Amino acid sequence: MLCSVFLHHALRNCAIIQNSMRAISPLHSKHRFLHLSPIKHKTIIQYGNLDWENLTIRSSFLKGKLLKSKVPRNTKNLNGERVCFLTPNDCGFVSCLLAVWSCGAIAVPLCSKHPPSELEYVINHSRASTVVSAVEYTPMIKPLCEKLKVKHVEFDDPDELDGYAEPCVKKFPLLQVDQGHNHSLIMYTSGTTGLPKGVLFNHSNIGYQIKSLVDSWEMSPSDVLLHVLPLHHIHGFINALLCPLSINAAVIMEPSFDAGRVWKYLLGESCRIYPRVNVFMAVPTIYTKLIQYFDEHQMCVEETKKLCKDIRLMVSGSASLPLSIMHKWKSITGHTLLERYGMTEFGMGLTNPYKGKRTPGYVGLPFPNVQAKIAASQENGDPDYSQYNVLYKDNQVFETEGSSNESGELLIKSNSMFQKYWDNDKATKESFVDGWFKTGDIAVFEDGMFRIVGRSSVDIIKSGGYKLSALDIERVLLEHDHVVETSVLGVPDDTWGQKVVAVIKLTQDSTVDDVTMTSWCREHMARYKIPREFKFVNEIPRNAMGKVNKKTLLQSIESKS
Repeated sequence: MLCSVFLHHALRNCAIIQNSMRAISPLHSKHRFLHLSPIKHKTIIQYGNLDWENLTIRSSFLKGKLLKSKVPRNTKNLNGERVCFLTPNDCGFVSCLLAVWSCGAIAVPLCSKHPPSELEYVINHSRASTVVSAVEYTPMIKPLCEKLKVKHVEFDDPDELDGYAEPCVKKFPLLQVDQGHNHSLIMYTSGTTGLPKGVLFNHSNIGYQIKSLVDSWEMSPSDVLLHVLPLHHIHGFINALLCPLSINAAVIMEPSFDAGRVWKYLLGESCRIYPRVNVFMAVPTIYTKLIQYFDEHQMCVEETKKLCKDIRLMVSGSASLPLSIMHKWKSITGHTLLERYGMTEFGMGLTNPYKGKRTPGYVGLPFPNVQAKIAASQENGDPDYSQYNVLYKDNQVFETEGSSNESGELLIKSNSMFQKYWDNDKATKESFVDGWFKTGDIAVFEDGMFRIVGRSSVDIIKSGGYKLSALDIERVLLEHDHVVETSVLGVPDDTWGQKVVAVIKLTQDSTVDDVTMTSWCREHMARYKIPREFKFVNEIPRNAMGKVNKKTLLQSIESKS
C-alpha cells in the first residue's frame, strides 16, 4: 500500500478549504500508479484565483525547481534526499508535499512556531539537501541555510509563477507502486524526554496508518474536517489531513487555533461560506480553551447541544485527556470525545470505539493490524520483556494468571511501524525487543480496555515505597474548581526517594494556597498520593501539541530550590 497513491489520486475530487477561502484536493488507491489531475467539480470558493489546477501547478513548478538544482541537469529523481519545508498551515503544505514526493525525496516538515535553533537542529540532523520555505518565512530560513550550506528554495515567488500555466497533469510523472517501500517521511518526535529523534517512514507505513483510521472511524467522502493542528506532527499530518484526503473528504484548514472561530465552525455558523463541519480532531489543551471560551462568553448549553448534533465525530489525542475536561465537554456539546493512543513511531495504536461505549480515562483496544501487550515486571519494578501480563492479538485477549490489572510497559507491533530513527541505530536497536516496540508508557488492562498510567521515565513516581502515577494525581487535582492546569512531578528527595510536587495554574483571582489545597486533597485522594509541595504559576509551558516537557519543568524547579 502506498501513501502517495492515496494522496495523489484522491486529490482529484476533494477539497481542502482554508481560513481565507483557500482550497485543495486529494487521493485514492484504486489504481496501481500515482497521478494528479485537476479537481473535477469546483464546489469550493478558494482564495483569490487559487483553484486546484493552480495548486498543482504550484507543486509542479516547485518540483521543477528542486530538480533543476541537481547535477547532472537531466536528473529526474532525488533518490531519497531530504527536503525540509516550511509553509503556513494551508494548501501550500500539500503543494510542497506533492512536489517532494514526486521527486523521490524524503519529506521533512518544519514547524513555524519553533525558534531558529530548533529549525537548525532538524535541518542539520536530517542532513537535508534543500530547504523550501514560503515567502513569509524566508527571512528566518535563508540565514540558516547559508550557515549550514544548504540550498534554499523559495516557494511561490509571484514573479516566477507569472505566466506559468502548463497543465499540471503533464508535470507529474506516474509513480509506480514499488515506491511503497521507498522512504518518504522523517517526522521528529516532540522531544519531551530528550532531544527530538527523526522517525523515518516509507510510503507503505503511512498507507497502513491511513487505512486503519479511515476504516475504524468510518471516514467517508461526505466528511468535512476542521483542521487546527500543527502539520509537523502525526496528529495533524496523518489523522487530520491525509486520512480525509485519501477518501475525497473535505478539510477546512485554519492557519492557527482561534477559539471563537472554531466555535463558529462547530455550531455551523460558517455554513454560508464553508461546508458544514462534521469531524473535529484536537488535543486536550484545545478542548480546555474551547470550554474556557464557552464559559467566558456565557454560551447557551441547550443551543450548543442542538447545533453540535450535526457533528458525527470528535477526537482527542496527543496528550492525556483529563476526565474533568471530557465530562465538561459532554455536558455542553452532548459529545463523548473519542480518546485514542498513538506515538510518532507508529501512528495510532489504540482507540475507543467509534460505535459503542467510550470509557473516560481509557484508550480502548488496538486498531486493525495492531498488536499490543503489557510486559510483566521484575521484583525491582523493571520490565520483564520475556513475560507479559496481557497480550491482545487478532481480537483476542490473553492474560497471564495472577497478573490481571497489573501495570507494566506497553509494547506495540504494527504494519505502520517506522523503519528506524534517522542517524541513530543505537536508539533504534534499544527501542525493540523481539520485534515489539517499547513505548516507554506504562499501561494497565482493566474492564476489557487499556488505560495509560504514564511515561515510565517521568510519570511514574516512586515515593516512600509507593509507585504512583503522576497522571492519576493530575486527574484528581483537575477536579478542583480553581485548578485550570497542573503537572505533577517526582522531585528527588533524601527522605522519600522522590517527593510529589504539583505545579498548578489557578483560575484568575483564586485565593487557593498550599494549605487549602492540601486540605482539599485529603478529602479526594489517599494520603500517600498528596503532593508534598505545591508551586503556583501563571502558565505551564507546553509545546505545539499541548505536551508538557516534564524534564525541563523539573530542571527549572530544581534550579530554583
